[in-house]
Amino acid sequence: MAAARLREVRSVVVDDAVIRTTLQTLQHFGAHRLEGLVLWLGEIEPGQARVLRIFTPDQQPVSSEEGVGYFVSGETLFELNRGLAESGLRLIAQIHSHPGEAYHSDTDDRYAVVTADGGFSLVVPNFGRAPADPAAWAVYRLDQGNWRALSIEEARTLFVVRD
Repeated sequence: MAAARLREVRSVVVDDAVIRTTLQTLQHFGAHRLEGLVLWLGEIEPGQARVLRIFTPDQQPVSSEEGVGYFVSGETLFELNRGLAESGLRLIAQIHSHPGEAYHSDTDDRYAVVTADGGFSLVVPNFGRAPADPAAWAVYRLDQGNWRALSIEEARTLFVVRD
């Protein structure tokens, strides 16, 4: 049921404070030349999702000659799901940083935390040093098991930022 409702979301309302906290968190990881992951949790109403809080899961950042990334353990994901069930909140989006260009890599596709059809994955460039505007990031939506890139226009229409 929740997955079907998420698929029907046509706007995501998010406070400017949530966006700024997201960027600060990603920049904290980036100060160490590491990628970071943040999750947006909230409520889903007919046609609309409202982000109510940010959650930074326990994660193990990785940096090697092959690149940077992070791992989230199965135990952490279990605790996240239990917390969501207890609170009634839903996982709306995953947001992570890249060192340079923002795009959804093959690794991002394979190891996404968001698995519900209609869910969102946002990739912030430059270790989180980016405009406080989700439309300026790389925005993807899970569509029948595949991550579909949204255009800047689609992202601007979809994300409603409130002061």
